[in-house]
Amino acid sequence: MSYRDAVMAAKYAGGASEQATALHQERLDPVVSGTSYFGFDRPRGVVVHLVPDGVYDDGYAVDLSERGVLPEADPTRPTQLPVLGNAGDARGTWTADGFGAYVEDAAECRGYAHLFSNGVVESVSALPFEDGGSDGGEAEDGTVCLDGRALELDLTACVRRYLRLLAYHQTRGPVHVAISVFGAAGCRLDTGEGDSDRGGSAGDGSATVRTDLLAPFTVTLDGFDCDVRAELADPVDALWRGAGFPGSPFFDGEWTLRSAFEERR
Repeated sequence: MSYRDAVMAAKYAGGASEQATALHQERLDPVVSGTSYFGFDRPRGVVVHLVPDGVYDDGYAVDLSERGVLPEADPTRPTQLPVLGNAGDARGTWTADGFGAYVEDAAECRGYAHLFSNGVVESVSALPFEDGGSDGGEAEDGTVCLDGRALELDLTACVRRYLRLLAYHQTRGPVHVAISVFGAAGCRLDTGEGDSDRGGSAGDGSATVRTDLLAPFTVTLDGFDCDVRAELADPVDALWRGAGFPGSPFFDGEWTLRSAFEERR
């Protein structure tokens, strides 16, 4: 299904939140099937959509021409569109319906972010965050592990940046945020804290995800200057519950960060 078809299919789904959820679900299909943008065809990934309220209004658009108001839209430095979980060099390009940034590894797309001409942001990234280090990788038994703190940190940072970009374009709010993790069954969601009894190895602080698709409900952000981590608390908790945790071990009104990540940010 094309992006335009997905938008039209979602247009009559009900209220604004229902429309955003429907668009997210329609766009999941090509991502999961490997027919989405920039050749992304990884078996596991996280998909995030930011859908402003005005998307379905006739004639509503943001100016993404080369002389438009997309700051730092130089394809060699697309810093306004960070690629979730991939802090390395991203390359940008104009597409028929917007502007995208993507990260490649061995000529394969690891993730991308796309700003469509109607203001929708689509962010897709492989899981685990593939730097082979603290952000995830394979355990000794071959099980794929995902650093949950890295996921929370990068998700929050990217959504915050996308909101700033939409605000810059004077996009009409509120903005609806939808998140899904696919291909997650059998992966371990890792706290880095040790002492887990939820399906991980003894004392390793991880738990095995038992369902292939983690898809929390859509969240509506009323403004562009909100506390993003607090607003995303419920869907992030739902991701952790998919691995048997009661919720995020890192957020209880205030967010606990590890010093290594504080230094990175």
